[in-house]
Amino acid sequence: MKTTSLAKDRQFLTRTISSLTDQVDLFETFQDLSLKIISRFDLDNILKTFCVIINELMNYQSATIFLFQEDRGKVYNAFQKGTVKKQDIKMLLDEKIINWVMGKGKWTVITDFQDEKAKHIISILPIKSPVRPVGYMVIITDFEPSIYNRKLGSILNFLASQTAIAIENQNLYARINNSNVYMTNMLESISNGIMAIDMNGGVTLINTNATAILGIKEKPPAGRHYKHLVKGNLKQELDKLFSAIIDKGFVNESMVNHSPYKEVNIIVGITASLLTDSNKRIIGIIFIFRDMSASKEIERLTKLDKMKSEFVSNVSHELRTPLSVIKAYSEALLTQVEPEDHNTREQFLSVIDNETDRLGTIVSNLLDLSRIESGKFALDYTAVSLKDIVNSVISVFKSKLDNIDILTDFEKDLPMIEADEEKIREVLINLIANGIKFSPMGGTVNIVVEQQESLVACSISDTGIGIPEDKISHIFEKFFRVDNSDTYKIEGTGLGLSIVKHIIDSHKGEITVDSIMGKGSVFTFYLPLKRS
Repeated sequence: MKTTSLAKDRQFLTRTISSLTDQVDLFETFQDLSLKIISRFDLDNILKTFCVIINELMNYQSATIFLFQEDRGKVYNAFQKGTVKKQDIKMLLDEKIINWVMGKGKWTVITDFQDEKAKHIISILPIKSPVRPVGYMVIITDFEPSIYNRKLGSILNFLASQTAIAIENQNLYARINNSNVYMTNMLESISNGIMAIDMNGGVTLINTNATAILGIKEKPPAGRHYKHLVKGNLKQELDKLFSAIIDKGFVNESMVNHSPYKEVNIIVGITASLLTDSNKRIIGIIFIFRDMSASKEIERLTKLDKMKSEFVSNVSHELRTPLSVIKAYSEALLTQVEPEDHNTREQFLSVIDNETDRLGTIVSNLLDLSRIESGKFALDYTAVSLKDIVNSVISVFKSKLDNIDILTDFEKDLPMIEADEEKIREVLINLIANGIKFSPMGGTVNIVVEQQESLVACSISDTGIGIPEDKISHIFEKFFRVDNSDTYKIEGTGLGLSIVKHIIDSHKGEITVDSIMGKGSVFTFYLPLKRS
C-alpha cells in the first residue's frame, strides 16, 4: 500500500513539475516575443515584426492587418503579407462577423473555404489596447485543424495586445514629436531673440533672431558658455543680469548699446527670467533680446515690459508642465505598469491625451500670436451659421464636463453671416473655456445668440469670480492676466482674449465685457451679417 501511495505521489509531482515547466516556458516565450514588438518605434516595423512572429507560429498563406482611425470612423488596410487580395478578404468576411469578434476580444476561427488549389481556414485576431480597439488581423492558413489549440490562442491574444500597446505608444511618440516641432517652429517665428542657459552658463537653446542680434555667425553647440559668444558691453550686462536674477528671481528690462557687426550699432533690450522644473527647482535662465533702436519700437514695448517678463516665466512653465506629465506617464507605462493592468493603463493614457491637448492649445495660441504680429493673419470668409458653430463647440465641452452646466438661448430664424468659421470657432472656444475655468463647481455658463439689426450678437456669461473694475480696460491686452488671490492657481498664458479681440476686430465687429466681482462676467461680441 505504501509503495502504491508513493508511486501516485511521484506521478503527481512529475505532472506538477511538467506543468510548471510548461508555464515557465510559455512565460519566457511571451516575454521574448513581447520584447521584439515593443522595441520597435515606427508603425511599419511594428506591423512587420508582428506579421513575422505570427508567420513563425502559424505558417500562414496570408495575413492582412486592418487598423481603425482613432475615432474608429474608418478602417484602412495598414499592412499585408501574402497573396490574398484585400477585396477577396472583404468578400469572405461580413462586417457583422468582424464586429462580433472585436466584441469578443479574442482570436477566433471563422470558417474554412476552398479555392482552386486547396482548402483553407480563415481566422480573425483582434488588436485591442486597454483604451480602445486598434484594429484586427485576418489570417488565412492551410487546412490543418491540429494547430488550432488553446496554447496558440493565448500566445496570439498576448501578441495582439502587445502590438496594440506598441501602436498606441507610437502614436503618442509621434504626437510628442510633433509638439516639439511646433515648439521649435514657434520659437524660430518669434521676432525677438531668445536664449536659454543652464545654471553653469552653458547655452541650451538659442533661436536665429538671437544669433542675429548678438552678432553670432552660427548657432553654437549645446553647452557652449555664453561668455564665449558675446563681448563688450553686452557681456558685462549679461553678467549683471545673471547675478541679479539669481538673487531676486526676476529682473526688469535693461538696455545696452551693442555692436553686433562692424559699423553696426543698435540698442538691445534684455529681459531675463528663471526657468524651473516641475518641483520648482531652478534649472536655468531665459533671456529675451529686442532690437530697440527705433523710437516707435521703444515706445511700443515699454508698456509691455513687465507683462512680457511675466509671460516668459509663465509660458515656460505652461509648456514644460504638460511635457513633464507626458514623459512621466509614458515612462511609467513602458517600465512600471503591467500589460494586464488595463485600468491603470487606461488612466495613464487618458492623462497623456489630456496633457497633449493642453499643449496643443498653448502652441496654437503662440502661433496665432506670431501670425498676428507678423501681419500674416488672414481670414477665409464663407456663409456660416453662428448657431451651428456654438452647438459644435458646446458638444466638445459637454463631453468633458460633469460639474458645470452650459445653457443656450437662440433667437428663432437666425440669419447666416459671412465670416471665417474656424476663427469664430476659436473665439467661442476661448470665451466658453474661460467661463468654465473661472466658474465654481455647480456653476453655469449661459450663451445667448440674437440678431440686432445688421448685426448678430453672441453673449457668453458665467457665474464665476468676476473681474476687478480697474482691470477690465486691460483684459484684451497681450499677456495680461488678472492678478488676485482667486485666480493665482488658474493656468493660462494670457494670450486667449487678445487673440479673440483681434479676430473680432478683423471681422469689423466689436467685443465688450461687463463684470461684477463675486457674481460673474459677460462677454458679448457683435459680427456684421455681411462682409464689409
